[in-house]
Amino acid sequence: MARRARLSADDWVAAALEVLVSEGIGAVKILRLAARLGVNRGSFYWHFDNRAALLDRLLEVWDETNSGTIIAAATSRGSIVDRYVALMRCWLALERFDPRLEAAVRRWGRSNPELRERLRATDARRVEACAAMLATEVADPTMALHRARTMYYLQMGWYELEAGLPTDAQIEASPYCFEIYVGRPPSGDERTAILAGLRA
Repeated sequence: MARRARLSADDWVAAALEVLVSEGIGAVKILRLAARLGVNRGSFYWHFDNRAALLDRLLEVWDETNSGTIIAAATSRGSIVDRYVALMRCWLALERFDPRLEAAVRRWGRSNPELRERLRATDARRVEACAAMLATEVADPTMALHRARTMYYLQMGWYELEAGLPTDAQIEASPYCFEIYVGRPPSGDERTAILAGLRA
């Protein structure tokens, strides 16, 4: 029987993320992960000092993947339509954003006050990025902020309620959402660009 190659830290992180998403933070235990990976727990300690270090890495991955993707999309170059399409591609899971991981981290935060505060700060950064995106179209900064909050909280609530529509239906709805968020309907060319950008 061939010996298994030594696991990397990324292997442990990937397994822990799968468990976090499917079973919750309480199931992310070193022995359970070792059994899942077919190794003994000594392998874990080649890469992490303790479970807390692994959990810190899970949150780093979430921050890089989900927060980083939202902020990069909302603050990217181009027109309001370009940025809107980039953001919608995140939220429709057409890019790196992972809705299942988002929901899992938020469930984890309910039982962890420190993480709950981190989530609040993260939400504020994401909303600020959305408000900056809308500022090119919405002259009143307060209105831009309220529209950004509406956009962001609606999307986060969508994941929480698990109210997903088929992707095609969400794409078809996207020009209408643009009007809600931006405060004006897209032009014919903008509507075409929105739909094309999300179908690509």
